[in-house]
Amino acid sequence: MGDFLRGRIQSGKGDAARWLRLFNAAYSRKLQMPVYPGSLNLALDHNFDWFAKRYRASTIWFGREEYGGERDILLLPCELINLGRRKAFLWTPTTAARNRPDPWVVELVCDVQLRETYGLVDGDVVVFELARDAGIEIDSRDTRQL
Repeated sequence: MGDFLRGRIQSGKGDAARWLRLFNAAYSRKLQMPVYPGSLNLALDHNFDWFAKRYRASTIWFGREEYGGERDILLLPCELINLGRRKAFLWTPTTAARNRPDPWVVELVCDVQLRETYGLVDGDVVVFELARDAGIEIDSRDTRQL
């Protein structure tokens, strides 16, 4: 059983799109699926802790040396419950996971452009499930433990 979270769609800045386009082949290899070069921003009703012990075993670390980028990336697999249980991933650079000014916002990456595919607009709600585990507590100041 996983954690069910819900968030309201909001517009982003396009930063994820730039990086997902530039390193698309590497992301597709890492996630073993095509990756649309863009993300869907969701505002949760609470802060999201990327380093919570319950997500430790599910977290995918994508090191900058692995794909040629400037920052390490964290990804968490999820299923989009109200979008046909489509497989997706929460996506964030490690710097944002530690110090995001809006820690209640998460970004989803997927194999399709979610807004277009499902006719989504700002304010729509997306419900997703994250796998839980009983991993070891991680100090959010030291993600090398991941």
